[in-house]
Amino acid sequence: MKVTKISAITIFVKSMKDSCMFYSRIPKFEISYGGPDSNFTSFKINQSPDMYLNIQSLSLKQKTENACRIIFHTEDVDALYYYLRNDDTASKLGKFETKPTDADWGERYFQMRDPDGYEIVFATPIT
Repeated sequence: MKVTKISAITIFVKSMKDSCMFYSRIPKFEISYGGPDSNFTSFKINQSPDMYLNIQSLSLKQKTENACRIIFHTEDVDALYYYLRNDDTASKLGKFETKPTDADWGERYFQMRDPDGYEIVFATPIT
């Protein structure tokens, strides 16, 4: 159940069009999902291991502080979830937002917040 890598970092942006234009100019940043007319875009920035920068439109409801999400890959997302849920320190300091769930994009994941309110996602690719 160990964490094996940072899979993606998600930042929240005010203008998807401007952000897509900016990040598309960085060499080797290739759009793999979404685009300027989407609310969510992924840029693949490395292969083997795959790594992504995700940009997501900032909604009016969201605060601009803590506008970041870090996605960690783990060997077994369900085992890690139950481990953290049963750990007194982690369950007291963190806030679980979801249970392990299969996502359309091919990962099983759960989301929580760290003590400062940052979104932390743990995921395992579905094979």
